[in-house]
Amino acid sequence: MSLSSCSTTAPRRIPQQKRGRRRVAGFLRAAASVITDMGYERATMSAIAQRAHSSIGSLYQFFPNKRSVAEALRTQYMKGIEQYWLVLADQAAPLTAKDLACRLVVVQLEIVKKYPALLALLEVPSTVRTSKQRELIRTRIATVLTAHTSHLARPPALRMASVVQQVSRGLLVLYGQSEANQKPAVIEEFKSVLIGYLVPKLKD
Repeated sequence: MSLSSCSTTAPRRIPQQKRGRRRVAGFLRAAASVITDMGYERATMSAIAQRAHSSIGSLYQFFPNKRSVAEALRTQYMKGIEQYWLVLADQAAPLTAKDLACRLVVVQLEIVKKYPALLALLEVPSTVRTSKQRELIRTRIATVLTAHTSHLARPPALRMASVVQQVSRGLLVLYGQSEANQKPAVIEEFKSVLIGYLVPKLKD
């Protein structure tokens, strides 16, 4: 069975009672903290259980492995992430193309500031579920672009959104790997890349 199969990444059981939901929420908070501090590869189930002040056996009652914890975290974050893009779509129309490109950068930095484990979770291989989540975000970015440029048709907007996603992923990885004093320069490079790509495409 492949590592990306549902049986590998799905939670062992979904708690129905409030106490169980609290335990899962505690494990996910601990996992986010450990993954942010150590990175995904170095994080372990033992470290997550210890950070949650619980036993490894209790953690395994809910999650079969680290991949399933990462999957649950990304799923938990999705509603909040989607909201950032919906807000930007509402704000996009009056912006210049250059300002919109900069806002695309700022929004992604706001997202990783709110959910810092996301930078480390970029290391995690995709699954069917994360591919669907990525596609949802692509459609939200396309909606931002069409909200800004009303004559932009949906198919080219989706292609442009794919490029924005790919560029953003690479630069966010670089941002996450950079020393604190280098991050502002990476942000400026990030903005320059998206400005250079989007301004000619959106034709103010």
